[in-house]
Amino acid sequence: MPYVEKSRRPLYLLIGFIGMFFCGIGDILFSFRGEGEPTAVSGMMSMNITEVPLYFYFISFFIGIIAMIGYFFGSKAMYSYCLDRLGNPTKTLKAYNFGAVMMSLGIFGIHSVCSMALIALRCAAEAGLSPELINEHFALPMMIPFAVTTTWQTIADLIVGITYIIFVFKKIIPASKLWLICGPLVLYVIFNILKVIITAVTENAMIGKFLSGGETWGLAFMFLAVFFCVKKDNK
Repeated sequence: MPYVEKSRRPLYLLIGFIGMFFCGIGDILFSFRGEGEPTAVSGMMSMNITEVPLYFYFISFFIGIIAMIGYFFGSKAMYSYCLDRLGNPTKTLKAYNFGAVMMSLGIFGIHSVCSMALIALRCAAEAGLSPELINEHFALPMMIPFAVTTTWQTIADLIVGITYIIFVFKKIIPASKLWLICGPLVLYVIFNILKVIITAVTENAMIGKFLSGGETWGLAFMFLAVFFCVKKDNK
């Protein structure tokens, strides 16, 4: 990860925060895949996906580009800050660097591949193809890239989320441990628990879709936590 001078870090971290905040919006848009039966592609979408505006997926695609750039800038600044605090690249910092590079590629990968897949599936449903025909002709070509990008992103999420927790506990990032509550891993768990509860209570899966960006917004708050640490150090 390229080294970032101290004077540029606050700006880079804000770019990272903004990029990942928008990425959370892209996650919400991506989660709209139609409601009700019948479903197709292993339940990945409802045949009512035709009712979802097509621009949802186009916006999610372009947000992936913005998020990739934002995450790259934010992670560079965070890496440089931790490197200065540590004095040398430790194993934990190297692990974070590896996960951050994976994440920069994975954010765009999952948004681009999955958005294009949903666009294709929506067009197939709108053209009148049955769930059986969609499964026969689209299931394998669509599920493989979806599985690969999701696995890639999950691994990157875990590496970055775990190393961030270690940095905060060891005070490499001297932020309050309360920031971990809205960090990527914890916020992901909280949002998913809330999604299950809200869906069960309201019997409305639509509301739960607005909790689809837990880990993404957690990454945004991670950059914000480091931003406040950098600003404090600069004073």
